[in-house]
Parts: sequence; C-alpha cells; structure tokens
Amino acid sequence: MFSKNVSNNELEFTPTFGTQLNEKPPKPWHNGGNMRKALLALVLCMLLSSAFALSSYGTSAPVANDTVNPSLSILSPNGGEAWYIGDTNEILWEASDPNLVNNSVNLWYSLNSGTNYIPIAEETINDGSQPWLMPSTQSYNARVKIQVSDSFGNTTEKSSAGFSITYVPPAEPTGVVVDISNNVDAVINWQAVTKTIPPYNSDITPDGYIVLYNESPYEHDEHFFYFLTETNSLSYTHQRVARFRDQMFYRIVAYKDYDGKMADILAEAKADPERSLSLAEIKSRLHDAEGAVK
Repeated sequence: MFSKNVSNNELEFTPTFGTQLNEKPPKPWHNGGNMRKALLALVLCMLLSSAFALSSYGTSAPVANDTVNPSLSILSPNGGEAWYIGDTNEILWEASDPNLVNNSVNLWYSLNSGTNYIPIAEETINDGSQPWLMPSTQSYNARVKIQVSDSFGNTTEKSSAGFSITYVPPAEPTGVVVDISNNVDAVINWQAVTKTIPPYNSDITPDGYIVLYNESPYEHDEHFFYFLTETNSLSYTHQRVARFRDQMFYRIVAYKDYDGKMADILAEAKADPERSLSLAEIKSRLHDAEGAVK
C-alpha cells in the first residue's frame, strides 16, 4: 500500500505494511515455541551424555581355549601279567597336558573284564606311579582303568588289557623220570611239591598233579601237551605206550584249586579222553571260569 503526501508539489511515498493483500511478515526462526523445544532437547542430550559416560578402557591379554584331551598311556599292567594275592605291585602310567590338573588322576580296578570297577585311588597326583595291594579275590580277567583331566574340563580315560590276580601257585615238580624197562608201559615218577614258586617259596600242599603227554619234543609249548590224567599220587603208569610209540614226552603240573574251578575242568577232561585237551586250553577255560567276581 502506498500513501501520497503532496507538499510543495513534491510527492512522498511511504511504504507501509498492511493486510489487504493477505501478506504476513516472515517469522523469525527463533520464535518462542521452537526455541523452547530446542533448548529442552539440548539439555536432555547433556544429561544423557553425563549419565552414560564411559571410563577409559584397556585390552586384556589373549585367552586360549584348550579343547584337546590330555595324553595318557598305561605302562603297567599292560596285559598278560600274573600278579599274586598279597603282593603290592606298581601301576605305572604317563600323562601330559599343558593344563593338566596335578591332583586329577583317578584309578580303578575290575575283576570281570571291565563290567564293574572298584576304586584304587581318587584325585591323586600325576607322578606316574601308584602302589596297589592285590585284592584277595582271584581273577584271570582283571583290568586297571585310569582317568586324567585338565583345567578346561577335558578328560582322558583308558583301561589296560587283561591280566591275572591269583594265589601264588605251587612250584613245578622236579625229579620227573620215565621207566619203560618192560618195553610195554611207561611208568612216570616225580618228587612231591612242597613250596610255591620262587621267590615266594612258601609252604604249600598241592590238591593234585596233572599228567600231560606230547609225541614231539616241544617242551615249553603248552599247546602241544595234552591231558592224560589227574592224580594225587607221585606216580602214573601210561599203559602199553612203549609198545605202540617210538617216543613220548611227559610234563607234570602241580595245582591248587582254591575255588573249585579246576575240578570242574578236569572232570570234563576225564569224561572225554578223546577230546585231547591241551594245557593251553585248560588254562584258557580256567581264565573264562574266573571272569566273574566271586
């Protein structure tokens, strides 16, 4: 809108604002409402930054996660040993691991091929050796089991092969002689056994003697000596053998039957003489019969 002022023939124009053309003056950016909102947001940000401010930080050393089981080997018993009731034998092993717990070794034994285990020592040190007093129960199927662990919870467990725990057996008969002077029979004689095997040499009275024969000179091979008879005497006559054989070899074994197992095996051998049961088979059957805990 313009107004005109006439004075001294001069025109004066004075600009004025109005609303006739629906014009509005521009609002400043910092009008009251927006300004208050901006200030409020700024204050909130400062408060939040203060409330959740973090301290300085550091970096830890690398942490290794061990997932490898310890190494373990059983050195003794390792299978086939003949250990005797009343003796103390050493269980030997080797165990290693960078994080092995020193008191983490556990040892057990079994008298029935590992079906059941009985503790020997628990949480003992890893020094590779544990003295063990033999139990008073016979077994031809004994086992030893060892377990070791590291600090990360990794565990290794191993069992030995089978071995025997028995009473100390009688010594071998001595003075075995064979008389074939009549050219018909072979008369076998031997001296009485009164001691257990060396180095024990304790007094013993055998329950009997097993007479075995072999037509070839395999003196130390138990697979070729076969059952002939069982007797309580110190002599046996192998009838008419000298008439039909050019040579014959004999072996005498003294035995002590602590639990009646041998009696059953010998009774079976006597009932079937044509079976030709070898000394190795007799021992094998005895081992099988001894498998259960008695």
